[in-house]
Amino acid sequence: MLSSWGLRESYSLRAHLIAFAAVTLLPVTALAAVLLARSAAYEREQLESRLVQVASNLTHVLDRDLDRQITILNTLATLPSLAKGDWPAFYAAAKAAVGSKAYVILTDTSHRQVINTYVPYGEAPSLTGDPETVRRILESKGPVVSDLFVSLVTKKPVYNVSIPISPNGTNVQFVLSLGQLTEDLLPLSQAQSLGPEWVTSIIDRRGAVLARSRHHERYSGKPHPGFSTDAKGSGREVRRNVSLEGADVMRAAVRSTTAGWFVTASIPVTMYEAPLRRSLLLWTAITGVALAGAIFCAWLFAPLMARPMTAAMEAAAALGREEPIAPLKSTLTEANAIVGAQQRASDELIQRAGHQRLLLHELSHRVKNLLSVVQSLVMRTLSEERSMSEARDVLTERIFALGRAQEALMRTDWKGASLHAIVEAEVAPFSTRVGVRGSEIVVDGKMVQTFALLLHELATNAVKHGALSVKDGKIFIEWSVTGEGEDKRFRFKWKESDGPPVKTPLRKGFGTALLQSAISDLDVRSRLSFQPGGFIYEIEAPINAVSSGAG
Repeated sequence: MLSSWGLRESYSLRAHLIAFAAVTLLPVTALAAVLLARSAAYEREQLESRLVQVASNLTHVLDRDLDRQITILNTLATLPSLAKGDWPAFYAAAKAAVGSKAYVILTDTSHRQVINTYVPYGEAPSLTGDPETVRRILESKGPVVSDLFVSLVTKKPVYNVSIPISPNGTNVQFVLSLGQLTEDLLPLSQAQSLGPEWVTSIIDRRGAVLARSRHHERYSGKPHPGFSTDAKGSGREVRRNVSLEGADVMRAAVRSTTAGWFVTASIPVTMYEAPLRRSLLLWTAITGVALAGAIFCAWLFAPLMARPMTAAMEAAAALGREEPIAPLKSTLTEANAIVGAQQRASDELIQRAGHQRLLLHELSHRVKNLLSVVQSLVMRTLSEERSMSEARDVLTERIFALGRAQEALMRTDWKGASLHAIVEAEVAPFSTRVGVRGSEIVVDGKMVQTFALLLHELATNAVKHGALSVKDGKIFIEWSVTGEGEDKRFRFKWKESDGPPVKTPLRKGFGTALLQSAISDLDVRSRLSFQPGGFIYEIEAPINAVSSGAG
């Protein structure tokens, strides 16, 4: 008989074992996949680290070269001819110092070129082709490395390394620059021994390519498509990007500390993803071989597994009937494991049923106690000399306080609640006027309701008659645990100040009775002090009457 999906409703044990063998191989193949994926990820991490390292090494080489050029400029700045303004002599000395590898430009703050050793003396352009550098030096008064620009004399892409000249030590009067062709950076980008897939680039602060290890002439001066992403990062990320040739690459960018340029290293994405492709092919082969071997073994050993599987089915039936399951000892480890799992599940179900009955009994007990407390609150509140409306409001507030205590208890499965939490819950509306100090104490579950009602009564009286009834009134609450061992004592104090004059009440209501008998222990001392300066309430009791432990 076929199901709606065209499958038979039952299959032979051999078919089930084949399916079971296939399923049991899933964790193995998944583990192989995880291991191979980790191996591939490790290789990719190595490539990413190598990308960052290559870019970092090139950045260090570049910064050293720029620092060397700044040193040359600082040396030229010490020439007497520069200090005297003897421009012909300074021109000759500067040209001899740098030779044909670079040229020296001296520019005043109005952007006028005084000297340019690339051309004969006196033939320098009237204005500098790099006004941005002059502006930056006037702002920073320190060395500046320019971005790429086209020189007025070389007519080629160049960059300047510049320093300020301040004869008086304060105001910048001249800018001394060392101009170099961008192609002079090419040996730096090609210095590392890298494979043909690797491409390194030096990019200025505006995103223009200064030097590139491959096809430098074609791309020098052109904007790099990945610059906007590099500028937003911290400077050492590896990202997927598009190369200048339009190919997908993995690219690391590191910022130069001297120039602010970016140095990048990139490899094709295919090279980056090659470990993952190898791992995928290997995992496919492993999975295929494992499945074939599992199917063969399942076909071969099916007869030996019939009896253990029958026992496993009987154990499953016993589990459904909630009957105890005996352990199975057979030659089939999987069947033994299945029955063992069913046995553990049966034991756990029995334990959960017992725990559920215990919880229901405990809940019933808690509800009865809570109803008794509510009944007592109702009777005591209604018996006091109040109007029905006032009694209703007071009763509502007291039940709310009781509810907050129950909520604190439920967070700890009725085991107790933090005294800090109880105090803060009751005085939360007046927290800016209440100071609280005390060690960490967990109040026993049976005392949480008592403390909640006690604090509620104290706060209510303070709002109606005490310190909280005027705007400047304050309350300070503190408690402590003193003594050692069985002599440990709990001390609690509520003190009001800056309130209206305090008068001793003429009658004793529920609140006063609660404050005087809050803790039912023979060795308990409570004191209500109606002093003119403010009401004070104190309790001293053995610690075990309040808490089973204190921090």
